Amino acid sequence: MIRLNRNWACTLGAAGGSSIALLLALAAPVAAQDAPLADAGSDRPAPELSVSPLRFEFDKRGAGQTLRLVNTGRIPLVVQSRLFAWDQTGDAETFAPSRAVTISPAIANIAPGQVQIVRLIRAAPPSPGEKRFRLTIDQLPDPKTAQASTATSRLRFVLPLFMDRDQASPPQLSWRLKPGQLELSNSGGQTARLVNLQVTGTGGRVVPIGNAGLRYVHGGRSIAWKLPEACASGPVKVTADADGQAIDVQPAPCT
Repeated sequence: MIRLNRNWACTLGAAGGSSIALLLALAAPVAAQDAPLADAGSDRPAPELSVSPLRFEFDKRGAGQTLRLVNTGRIPLVVQSRLFAWDQTGDAETFAPSRAVTISPAIANIAPGQVQIVRLIRAAPPSPGEKRFRLTIDQLPDPKTAQASTATSRLRFVLPLFMDRDQASPPQLSWRLKPGQLELSNSGGQTARLVNLQVTGTGGRVVPIGNAGLRYVHGGRSIAWKLPEACASGPVKVTADADGQAIDVQPAPCT
């Protein structure tokens, strides 16, 4: 099992739009950075890749979907696609290699300007309850251009993939203040995607909160945000966007 940093797992998930190209350094296996590491003294063109769609859902009627990879740069790319089962334990993300989806081809050579279609075929029939995965698309090192003792930038995409979401109950979200944090629990069956989280106090004062970017909360799980003033600032209001639905709630107070 692989345990990854929460920011890596969620922030690099599907953003808005139908395609996106992220350039991320993979110097460390468990934490990507927000920008590429530059090749010292190198004038080689940077790799560029467009990926679509940014989210996959397999319902009981569908057995296959396609991933579209486009090499928009000037150098050939070798790309590997892998699937990981995705779970939340406390406030941590856990991942384990999965064969729930057959990926073909799992490794592809993509010439500049070319398109590669990757087929995703579910390997098991539908069953009750949502199953959650992350699909990773990684640029592999090219031995022809690799240089010893040289840091190179590679591409990585991390996309959410859900199975049998239609076989699970909708999210049921409840918010509560606890010492030093704001907690969100999901008693429903479907994962909820949250963006644009903001906490305001008396008079509309914005209350600082940690990691207010894109987050997911699985069904039957809880997540939390650091909120140093949680129990001292009095009543607060939480606004956010949950799967396109506006959230405007007053969390239960500290007890």
